[in-house]
Amino acid sequence: MRTIQNSILLLLFFSFTGFAQENDFQTWYSVSLNKKIIKKTNFSVKTGLRLRENSSLYAKQFADVKIKRKYNKRISYAVGYRYINKWDVALNISYQNRFYADVNYKNKFSKRFSYAVRNRWQIGVDSFGYKKTLRQKFALDYNINKTKLTSSIATEYFLTFEDGINKLRSTIALGYPLAKKLDFELTYRIQQEFYVNNPQTLFIFEAKLAYNL
Repeated sequence: MRTIQNSILLLLFFSFTGFAQENDFQTWYSVSLNKKIIKKTNFSVKTGLRLRENSSLYAKQFADVKIKRKYNKRISYAVGYRYINKWDVALNISYQNRFYADVNYKNKFSKRFSYAVRNRWQIGVDSFGYKKTLRQKFALDYNINKTKLTSSIATEYFLTFEDGINKLRSTIALGYPLAKKLDFELTYRIQQEFYVNNPQTLFIFEAKLAYNL
């Protein structure tokens, strides 16, 4: 248990201390619908929009479908597909198909404090070919006492066979249930690139709305 805690804290520390040559402020928005289809199995549909260049231009728009199933109390797995529209600086549009599979582990330190690890294997396919990426995300969640608020902090790295770890995301989030089946989350994220020309550091505000059918 102590080894897991130390590993997560070490990754969180280093993820907030990187350096890149270019900066950009972005805003991301997403809406998702979640539905339990059979016992231990959920189906979700998600759509999202991302704005770049100080949130003045389109960056991405996507539609995502996912099936997630619980294996037991702590472990779950999922498969999904995402269709992505991407705009470059000249607003030329390109398309990408993404296929992914997840294995998730979640456990509690205490009644209000929990941690989670998500391993994702994804393949992105576009007109230039395909790219395989391993994404591993570590998260710590805390349910704030005497409130409905849930806070979390997370870090995620992106690993490819060609470049090694070429991207790092660090996230702080605050969630609140707006209604019985409607949840809202506000997120601040820092994303850093490595091993590319003109690597960027992105400062991102994200708003998420999730409805459970």
